[in-house]
Amino acid sequence: MNMSAAGAPKFAKALVTGATGFLGSRLTARLAESGTAVSALIRRTSAPEKVAELPDSIDIIPADSDNEALIAHVSKTTPDVIFHLAARYTYSYSLAEIPGLLSDNITLTAQICEAATTAGCTNLVVAGTAWQNAGSPPGDESPAPNTLYAATKQAADDIIDYYAAASELNAVTLKIYDSYGPGDPRRKFLQALADAADTGETLASTPGAQLVHMVHAEDLVDGFVHAGNLLVSGKLAGRTSYTLPSQKSVSLRELVEIWQTATDNNVSVAWGANDYRDGEVMVPWEGTPLPGWSPQIDLETGLRGLQN
Repeated sequence: MNMSAAGAPKFAKALVTGATGFLGSRLTARLAESGTAVSALIRRTSAPEKVAELPDSIDIIPADSDNEALIAHVSKTTPDVIFHLAARYTYSYSLAEIPGLLSDNITLTAQICEAATTAGCTNLVVAGTAWQNAGSPPGDESPAPNTLYAATKQAADDIIDYYAAASELNAVTLKIYDSYGPGDPRRKFLQALADAADTGETLASTPGAQLVHMVHAEDLVDGFVHAGNLLVSGKLAGRTSYTLPSQKSVSLRELVEIWQTATDNNVSVAWGANDYRDGEVMVPWEGTPLPGWSPQIDLETGLRGLQN
């Protein structure tokens, strides 16, 4: 898919966290292909095959380095923008998962902010989630997270607030809704649909009335690059937060109909076989979209591309 004008980098150097993830890998590839010098903070536990898929031109930094090493690297490479996409996601959780959620979503954010401010890197773009405002009225930025994951992302935002107020850090959080695209390794609803179509089995689902914003991964990458451009140009400054929504939310039932048309598949869905999850978002929170960005890939076209 062609890069939009908003998705063309206008900066020379960048640091990316979460570079082996679904969105982070695409952002890293976009930046490298555009000639941006890219460093990537990589966990030791990252899948070797995902690390091997990263562009040869990028500089890999072990994520388990001490904070002094991270500060030294940022000071040496002086990235124009840091893109912080690394996170640990889970909807429900066990007690054993709590330390990892706190470490990956909160502690790492503090370390990134500390490295940025100490090294004099003043531009930070962060991946947030619209679930931070799951219970908020439309347009109300007051946090109301619906999961522990969303609460940790909100706590990370609070930490960024502190660093932005205490230093010259310019930071923007981009709150993401539901993302999709080719090669998605995550076990999400669209993959379950495809599996049910392949096997002929009936897919058990909730009643399907919940509305979702489905945004293609390439549109989201456009948004992150555009936010970086706005920071570097000075058009965004201080501490800001925006959303990256689709042009129109659809119900889960509508999504199935569009998917069937786009992929020329039929699937049997048992609507109501499952209850809604605790904290299920029935109507997505509507915040302020990132200025100068809009999704370019309509849902049917994007879903059709999953077949390629």
